[in-house]
Amino acid sequence: MTEWEYAKRIIETINAHGGEAYIVGGAVRDYMLGTLPDDIDIATSLFPDEVMRLFPKSVPTGIDHGTVTVILDHHPFEVTTFRSEGTYSDSRRPDHVSLGVSLEEDMKRRDFTMNAMAFHDGNVVDLFGGRMDLEARVIRTVGSPYERFNEDALRIMRAFRFMAQLDFRLDDDVQRASHALGHKLQDIAMERIAIEFEKLMVGPAYRKALEAILDLGIHQYLPNVSTELIERVIADKRTPINPVGGWALFVYYADDTNWLTPWKRSNALKREAGVLARLFDSGLDTFTIYETTTETLATYLHMSGRSETAEQLKRQLPIQSRRELRFDGRDALQIGARGPLIKQLLAHVERLVLTDELDNEAEPLRKEAEQWLRHAEKS
Repeated sequence: MTEWEYAKRIIETINAHGGEAYIVGGAVRDYMLGTLPDDIDIATSLFPDEVMRLFPKSVPTGIDHGTVTVILDHHPFEVTTFRSEGTYSDSRRPDHVSLGVSLEEDMKRRDFTMNAMAFHDGNVVDLFGGRMDLEARVIRTVGSPYERFNEDALRIMRAFRFMAQLDFRLDDDVQRASHALGHKLQDIAMERIAIEFEKLMVGPAYRKALEAILDLGIHQYLPNVSTELIERVIADKRTPINPVGGWALFVYYADDTNWLTPWKRSNALKREAGVLARLFDSGLDTFTIYETTTETLATYLHMSGRSETAEQLKRQLPIQSRRELRFDGRDALQIGARGPLIKQLLAHVERLVLTDELDNEAEPLRKEAEQWLRHAEKS
């Protein structure tokens, strides 16, 4: 069964017990654009305890906001009671949530018209012109953009992210509100902004979205981002295929391995973006192919327009890792190496094997190691 079919089972079960239920949000948007998404959310008139009684395998994952996760054959679906929201005094979360409202009230609280449609049994409920905006390829808020962005300023970044992902334009009012309220992004957790920004960077129209960010002055509220930096990234012919690639372009043009620090990304992502940025500068040789992970190497090759695969380049190497060397730390100890000399010795024989100056065979490696050690101890 597809995710769509599982969602239909949940809706039919709710309907059979006197409730209303609809597929809502981005899943409906994507369906209207011709794809069947895997990530499907459901909204219902039933309260969380009623939903949990109908579905024994369910978890109260967001009970304060009316959300339970229903699990069918190991497939999780968020099912949320129709709700309205109060004011957003922290520009992030509503101060209070009211459950048990109508579908229309539930749709009113959503960010953009294209995300405020509901679907059930072949019918799309479109109360705010989402279908028309999809056809016009325009991003428009449900109601006033000033109200929506004051509620949660992250919606400004989400507008640019959808612009990049869908190659849509921003409604004139959305542009004006983004420019006027962009400073409110300073009140939003950097992790939330970074997630939207990296999704933007892997969208097919990311250059268009970056240009809009520049035109509306939003870049001044993003850490370490200048006009010149964005212009250089826009002009670069390499197109990111994943978040690492997107961040690496900024690190490369900033010429600063610490550029990503205030964006609060994981250490692993920062490390890989730094490696990729260095590859943009240095290109590939035997040692970079050897030392670079297959994933990062694949990103570099794709962004550089090269036809080889990372696996092909790795297979051409005499060894894939130091573990394959037929001379290891124990062998180094046996010939008398101690302390820092062990690491230096292993690096020496590893380099000779990688450059095809020495076969990866135990006896030649041992002889070379003994000769190197004698020389090292004399110097």
